Amino acid sequence: MSMPERARIGFDRTISSEWMDAAVARVMAGEVPVATRKFLWDFLEGVESGTTNNSNRGKTLTVLTRIWVSVPKQAEPLKHAALKCVASTSGQARIGLHWAMVVGTHPFFFDVATHVGKLIKLHGYASRSQIKRRMMETWGDRSTLERTIQHVLRSMSRWGLLRIAQEHGSLIGPPQRIEVGNEVGQVLVQSVLLGHGKGLPFSHLSDHPALFPFSVQVTARDLMRNPAFRVQRQGDQSDFVELA
Repeated sequence: MSMPERARIGFDRTISSEWMDAAVARVMAGEVPVATRKFLWDFLEGVESGTTNNSNRGKTLTVLTRIWVSVPKQAEPLKHAALKCVASTSGQARIGLHWAMVVGTHPFFFDVATHVGKLIKLHGYASRSQIKRRMMETWGDRSTLERTIQHVLRSMSRWGLLRIAQEHGSLIGPPQRIEVGNEVGQVLVQSVLLGHGKGLPFSHLSDHPALFPFSVQVTARDLMRNPAFRVQRQGDQSDFVELA
């Protein structure tokens, strides 16, 4: 993502997975974006307050449509790949596709997810104060930072991917990492590369901290067969992966 993109927090509302299901269903049906926005606006009536674009309802609609409807240009290939998997993906694995789209369209969410994953791997839990401290290093000490981090964490909790830990103010992942199939796994990997903004060694991808709620079983050979990726074998026999 460019610096202007990273300067824009964007994900500043708590989003329900049911809302994302409603959005992707309209996109799958081939509905034009303006009609989907109108549907989602009505869908949120009585759930989120307000009648203007700057109200809670309007801000929630903005986040929601950026995830699945009117995505940034660089996320269009990711959206295309995710939509191909939607019809055949159900249950917990469906949230993997939503997660991929949020990661690929909202750099702020990607960074929070990355820090949460790193902290859980390091300590077994992530404290809110540690998350905020790490986010301040990249996003600065903004007056809205703590509130927007909470929106991301509450969204993850609503999706069943974060739980309250015994340590005060701390969070842990789901009881078991959600196993996703190869196709969804490749979409998740694609989202990480998009969120990261550049290529990564394959060994850093399938177990990337931003994918902490998921068990991704993808091989470098799988990615070699997918035209969305460019995989290069390096001198030490490791593989380096970029978006094509």
